[in-house]
Amino acid sequence: MPLGQGGASEAAHFVAAPLLAGACIATVGVLGADAEKFRWPGPAMLLLTLAFTALVGSVQYGFHARRHLYSPADVESWHPPDSFRPSGEVLRREQRRHFGEWLRLSRRAALTYNLGIAMLGSGGALALAAPEGASFWHAACRWTASAVLAAGALAELEWTLREWWTRRTLLRAARAGGGEGGRGEGRREGRDV
Repeated sequence: MPLGQGGASEAAHFVAAPLLAGACIATVGVLGADAEKFRWPGPAMLLLTLAFTALVGSVQYGFHARRHLYSPADVESWHPPDSFRPSGEVLRREQRRHFGEWLRLSRRAALTYNLGIAMLGSGGALALAAPEGASFWHAACRWTASAVLAAGALAELEWTLREWWTRRTLLRAARAGGGEGGRGEGRREGRDV
């Protein structure tokens, strides 16, 4: 896992996801108020609502995951050496278990975030489709914008599914070979992917 994973998770789940979820709801409001100006307002609203739900889910998974991510220095400040504290081995085992839980929930947060981005792009592509009766140049620009956004949404979905499938395949192989994924925490993590 990259060293910056914790910071990247926080930026995605606590900054980007709430902003994008807000954009989804605002766009659904615009589509509902001015439906006649869009070609497919209903399907666009559905995808944007699903995107909103996934992005809020990402925030929730990220929040619950963050409770389990802490450093040895945090453990030292919580359990100072002069206080009653569990043994070092007990504290290390607990931190490893919590880190496994952070990893599991963080992966779920990333999956829901990425699916939310793909649905946001798909809903946006439907909203950008040229309405009936648009002038040639207006329609050409809107269809081009719709196609670009649809391509980006498909690329995000492909990336997300490929990453999920690769992780799942590696965990199954590790379990079958008796590697780290076949014991204890790895097995719990493997259910998640």
